[in-house]
Amino acid sequence: MNVEFVRCPTCKQKLALQKYITLGSLVVCANPRCGTSLRIIRRRPLQVEPVPETETYHVDYRPESYG
Repeated sequence: MNVEFVRCPTCKQKLALQKYITLGSLVVCANPRCGTSLRIIRRRPLQVEPVPETETYHVDYRPESYG
């Protein structure tokens, strides 16, 4: 299985990300109470950071959600 795990820095939800997701990609926390937009900032070890809401308001924004 080509899956890596990381925790959401906001709510600590465990997220499963496919290995093909590239550096700088945007994903959304799968926790319905959180829903934080996250950016992949490092691959080895896998690390994400929250993205400010102001950066996510545009027409082409369609992040993937992982749980």
